[in-house]
Amino acid sequence: MSNRQQKEAPLVSVIIPAYNEREYIAEALQSVQRQTYDRLETIVVANACTDDTAKIAREWASIVIETSVQGISYAKNLGAQHTNGQVYAFMDADSQMKDDLLEKVYRAMAAGHDCGKAKIRPLDDERMRAKVFCWYSEMLSRLTSTFPCIDSGAGAFTFTTRGLFRDIEQRYGQGFRTDLQVMEDVDFLTKLKKHGNYKLITESCLFTSMRRFIEEGYVKCFIEDSIAVWRPEGRTRKRWNA
Repeated sequence: MSNRQQKEAPLVSVIIPAYNEREYIAEALQSVQRQTYDRLETIVVANACTDDTAKIAREWASIVIETSVQGISYAKNLGAQHTNGQVYAFMDADSQMKDDLLEKVYRAMAAGHDCGKAKIRPLDDERMRAKVFCWYSEMLSRLTSTFPCIDSGAGAFTFTTRGLFRDIEQRYGQGFRTDLQVMEDVDFLTKLKKHGNYKLITESCLFTSMRRFIEEGYVKCFIEDSIAVWRPEGRTRKRWNA
């Protein structure tokens, strides 16, 4: 980006909910700092942490919010209340951005899109099963243009404008639904697609931990997430990073 483009570009607020993420948070924040797009701030919401996640985050983040309330939706909504940016990017704490991801978001915005998500790639599992799951997630997301009600649970990186986020808050009473213990990202993405001009970013990606799949088993998670794509309501299994 040229100096003029940088000055005219919107400020991107990267919001990272974190529950006991001391093993991942520093590298997640460092990946934000490496972005080729540098009009940004980072907000970490340490929700009900019992480790030193917040202490580590303060070395790298613009803002660190500590709350005793646990819940990934609550943390995302709280982070959105403390932003200065015109664009919100919600990122999982156990993930790392490819260096040009926010620049691809900026270019999508310049092309008229006001919301979307990025494809994912495995961060810590090089086995074929991890790559297949990420490929499946991407292919399912590509169906969005034909079947708007469909999306995968892989909302590890989601972006929207401040205006669209506030519009969703007004329409539904909140941004991310705090009554959903799992697949809150699917619900939020469905609303973005309904009210915004959605973009799936495939030119860059987010590298995200596959620890849930390693711990619980890929087949089990594949079946559960596939069912949740169609019925995100009523899920009782607690999300592993909530």
